[in-house]
Amino acid sequence: MGRYISRQSLSTYLNLGKIIEVFLGRINDNKKILSYLEIKNIASDKIQLSTIEHYDEGSLDWLDIYDFSYVDPDGNHNKIEFDNIEEAIDFIQVKFQLKEIKFVNEGIIQDEYKDLLISEGQS
Repeated sequence: MGRYISRQSLSTYLNLGKIIEVFLGRINDNKKILSYLEIKNIASDKIQLSTIEHYDEGSLDWLDIYDFSYVDPDGNHNKIEFDNIEEAIDFIQVKFQLKEIKFVNEGIIQDEYKDLLISEGQS
């Protein structure tokens, strides 16, 4: 089983109550901020997309992005609702200028973060 969830499987995962994430990395002007998206069902006919930002406090020895400090200490994340996953995907592609979206299960963005650190030359 691969790391990424296929676009065709997204609805199934969401209907099972799973949270899906997309690691965006350093998209902010402040390169010490890491961003990712959280996608979940909030009703039978609504998808919620949240943009979450943490300060980069990690290293290859500490990858738990969920334990890093939030940019907004009150945890107020930018949340948008959509009628279906396809609308959310279209929004993500336009807003973040992504040709390919790498959907992962909750918790797997730590692996994405590790890949980012390695690509930046950390060892």
